[in-house]
Amino acid sequence: MPFADDPVTQLYPPPSGPRPLAGLYLAHELRARGTPGRPFVYTNFITSLDGRISERDASGRRRVPEAIANARDWRLYLELMAQADVVLTTARHLRAIAAGRERPLPGLTGPEAAGLAAWREARGLAPAPTVAIASAELKVPAAALRRVVGPLLVLTHRGAPSARVMALTLEGANVRQVGATARLTAAEILAGLDGEGHRCIYSIAGPRMLHTLLAGDALDRLYLTVAHRVLGGTGDTLMPDDALAPPAGFTPAATYFDPHAPQHGGQLFLSLDRRPDGGAH
Repeated sequence: MPFADDPVTQLYPPPSGPRPLAGLYLAHELRARGTPGRPFVYTNFITSLDGRISERDASGRRRVPEAIANARDWRLYLELMAQADVVLTTARHLRAIAAGRERPLPGLTGPEAAGLAAWREARGLAPAPTVAIASAELKVPAAALRRVVGPLLVLTHRGAPSARVMALTLEGANVRQVGATARLTAAEILAGLDGEGHRCIYSIAGPRMLHTLLAGDALDRLYLTVAHRVLGGTGDTLMPDDALAPPAGFTPAATYFDPHAPQHGGQLFLSLDRRPDGGAH
């Protein structure tokens, strides 16, 4: 893992100083923050200075902007993955995996993930977290299911197409119809994940799920990598167009400066805890 040899600088909390990249987010010990009755819910994004988290490729599909994507941020993404009992994503993500545009989930293999499988084994965890998707239409191809390593849980609404529920069940997915409407609430999503002793839930499901979790007061921590580049364009930002009322407030848990990627500027690794009062005052 030579890309991780160069340290980052911890800026907050004090004392400041160099820290190794490998193990940086494992040291946050997220599993100690959740309980089976109240799991710790967290998410992670990488953004440019002007707030872009995605761009469209030549075919029009969204992807992380190439100008800010980097192996050092990816290592920390995987460290957050390694600590999870459940990884929450979308049917669109699984379709991209099936088409070969994304890596299989959970992805705790290869040089970027060095030591993470052993980290889970040492703590008595399953080799891979459960993958859960929230989907209204259940448009998940069988090829996508076969590229998920470990259990797959599908959360949907009670009016979901019965034929697709049956097809996914026959492919081995655990389908739970928990929603009153097609758009699941945070409470319905957490209820669908309840009862199995989960301590940590990691959302990689994108801006709309972030909005759902914040609107439902369900997100505990936001991990945000800010790459020091301005991209312009029309890519997605952290949130969809729907306003949050009240706005969601956060307090800093940790800040690190990484001068080594992307080139010509570096990046900040931010860890932000949701304020219990929402930060409205």
